[in-house]
Amino acid sequence: MNKTEYFKKLTDELGHMPYGDVKDIIQSIEEHFDEGINEGRSEEEIAESLGDPKELAVEFKDGAKFKQIMKKRKMSDNFKGPDGRGRIFVIVFNAFVGIECWLLLLAAIIAAFCFLAADCAFIGLIVAGLITGTLTEFMLPFIFLILTLVCVAVFLVALLILGIKYYAKGLKSYIRWNKNVWNYGLGED
Repeated sequence: MNKTEYFKKLTDELGHMPYGDVKDIIQSIEEHFDEGINEGRSEEEIAESLGDPKELAVEFKDGAKFKQIMKKRKMSDNFKGPDGRGRIFVIVFNAFVGIECWLLLLAAIIAAFCFLAADCAFIGLIVAGLITGTLTEFMLPFIFLILTLVCVAVFLVALLILGIKYYAKGLKSYIRWNKNVWNYGLGED
């Protein structure tokens, strides 16, 4: 495919991206074509080195810059595809990273249990007071139990909120890194 056909397909694939972004992308690729032609390569060779316009558009939509994409393409030329080590590394490494998710989930469950226990203790205090007609010597321990459980639950909820916030913050780049290791392997020996 020649330069014009490539730009037509790429522009169609970029679709609803902001005009300024599409203009910058086209300008970068135009410069790449010019450099390639000055080196004596044909438009077809340059278009082939850029890869499928649909895949290129997906990378741009994911927020990648042209230089990053070209650097990744040059790196991928050095690798013959994914290697088993890269995939095993991703699986094992994700098991350890996933532990944080499970700990956050456990904290949420414990917080919910503490709130439930505090509610049950409060209801038990009221029922005991109604049955006996007075709130006897059990009143003070119940109040301390309720306050303790509520404090633990509030602490765990705050910890959960902070944990989710910072865990989610780096998740997007982590997923991209995983995808890169999965697709291209760990590199040469």
